[in-house]
Amino acid sequence: MDIPIEIPSDTLEGSKDKVIKLITPEGYCYVIGIDDLILDRLRAAEYWTDARSLEWARYLIYSQFESIDLSYMREVALREDYKLAARLEQEYLWVTNNMFD
Repeated sequence: MDIPIEIPSDTLEGSKDKVIKLITPEGYCYVIGIDDLILDRLRAAEYWTDARSLEWARYLIYSQFESIDLSYMREVALREDYKLAARLEQEYLWVTNNMFD
């Protein structure tokens, strides 16, 4: 398959319950859940001022708006750091105000 992947470490930085088994023509692989992926991008945006990660976080929130588990993301963000929780709320609000007609 011609897709980029990232394997940053051997430990999962999210919930094992949120991992998705992705079936492909070449077989299957396990992928981090969308909620944890959004949180990962928000961390990069907040702590490393990564503009590209902010774009991805917003796009993922928008494109998966109906399926994200906002309660889960809020709980994880609050448990981790108030700055991450505030960033989540800020970007969720930005998406709802700017990306929907």
